[in-house]
Amino acid sequence: MNIQKLMKEAQKAQRKAAEVQERLGQMTVVGSAGGGLVEVTANGHGQIQAVRLKPEAVHQDDLEALEDLLLAAIQDAQQKAHQLSEKEMSRELGGIGSMLGNLL
Repeated sequence: MNIQKLMKEAQKAQRKAAEVQERLGQMTVVGSAGGGLVEVTANGHGQIQAVRLKPEAVHQDDLEALEDLLLAAIQDAQQKAHQLSEKEMSRELGGIGSMLGNLL
């Protein structure tokens, strides 16, 4: 493989990676905890966009439990966003996609 062809392939992969990153910004995942008492929506980059609480999740005498549920739901949403990112990069770019996904 000559250098020019290699450079063109690298540029093509870079363009596809940028397209995937743009799409990920439009995609959402929902993390939850407490059997759905707390839900956190994040975009494909893991940026938190919304938090939803069911009324029964809020107990004035046990705010620590609510804090734990919030943290668990945020972590769940971020993990799902990471998995989505890896899946999209791999789908578009094959093996090199997951490597690029970890770098971006």
